[in-house]
Amino acid sequence: MTDVLDREDAAPAVASAVPPTDPDAGTGSGVGVEHWLLAALLGGAGAIHFAMAPSHLGESAVEGAGFVAAGWLQLALAVALVVRPARWMYGVTAASGVALIGAWAVSRTAGLPFGSHSGHAESVSIVDGVCVALEAVAVVAALSLLVGPGARLFRSRSLGLVGAVAAVVFATAAVASPSARDHASGSHGSHAAMDANGHDHGGAASGAGADDKGFSELSNGHQHERGQDEPLTPDETVALSGQLAATADLVAKYPTLGAAEAAGWSRAGPFSPGLGTHYMSPDYGLNNDGDMDAEDLARPLLIYDGLASDAPLAGYMFMAAGMDTEPEGFVGPNDHWHYHERVCITASADGGIDTPFGADLEGVTEQMCTEAGGNFIAFTAYMVHVWNVPGYESPDGMFTELNPRITCPDGTYHRIPIAELGDKDTVCLNP
Repeated sequence: MTDVLDREDAAPAVASAVPPTDPDAGTGSGVGVEHWLLAALLGGAGAIHFAMAPSHLGESAVEGAGFVAAGWLQLALAVALVVRPARWMYGVTAASGVALIGAWAVSRTAGLPFGSHSGHAESVSIVDGVCVALEAVAVVAALSLLVGPGARLFRSRSLGLVGAVAAVVFATAAVASPSARDHASGSHGSHAAMDANGHDHGGAASGAGADDKGFSELSNGHQHERGQDEPLTPDETVALSGQLAATADLVAKYPTLGAAEAAGWSRAGPFSPGLGTHYMSPDYGLNNDGDMDAEDLARPLLIYDGLASDAPLAGYMFMAAGMDTEPEGFVGPNDHWHYHERVCITASADGGIDTPFGADLEGVTEQMCTEAGGNFIAFTAYMVHVWNVPGYESPDGMFTELNPRITCPDGTYHRIPIAELGDKDTVCLNP
């Protein structure tokens, strides 16, 4: 009898120790709807980071690496939350989300302090907007689950199902949206202006009266008017690729201006937006026949985006001397060569070359050049720029005279009056 009474008395105690069933709670397997919701949010944001990584790697290795790292972190957390969830994962989700949102906010206001677009604010697009929204919801959910208030809301089966599906749908729509195409280039508005022919360089204001930040005021020598690049035949494509392959070694040897200077290369003229800083090798020799043979292809002038030792390689310039007409040059019809007239060059203090009147100032005379202590060149050699360095491909074509990806430090193309250049190493109005 006593045993029976004991069992009856114990039953309520056992029952009271078991929490009431919550119809909106997760499954009893340890993985709840809140974990699936967080996994969907993190997976969506991670997928966007991975999808945009190639575009950003093309612009900057640092930015691209950041996107890959963010993608791996978010996808790893997403998998962990549905395999073996733990409370500490809420904290990592919240902390990493806040850090990534903070980095995004800086990139859209002051600009990131590193990479090829250092200090240049990016524009907001659907892609990054959706990614940040997913991260923000994940932060709120993780903090609620971590500290208590609102936790029941995020454990709701109905909310979890709707939220997870919505995260997948929005992430898919963002990756498939038009703004995802060449996302990195298009987001750097200060690096993308319209040229004088009205070509949109991805993100700068366009249309009548738009501010192109001074790009349309740039010029570079005399050349035939050019339009869009013409398509190449399969044979031309293969042959041109073979010619350009010779530049790959230069990227590895001289990735920065400091590497070129250490190898004895010297500056040839000032830094100019759209043109960069040109550097000439100590054993440079002119191409005298206009054909691009192996020897000519191996020794162009190097073009850098800046004047600091860490300025990245942006492109190349090839020259052909002693010719009255535009040289044959590269395979195909798209390499449009230019030349300059009445140029004065002087020796700079660092062993390079200065152009005290620039390359295209009208009215320069031999007497002016002599008084400046320089050598007067009535007609320069033919020249062509090649923009095939990853991250610096010109949006108008590989052989364009000006590259809108190369700006002054303030993100514009505004220059000082060229007549005031003298021995300055930059023509930028705000160096």
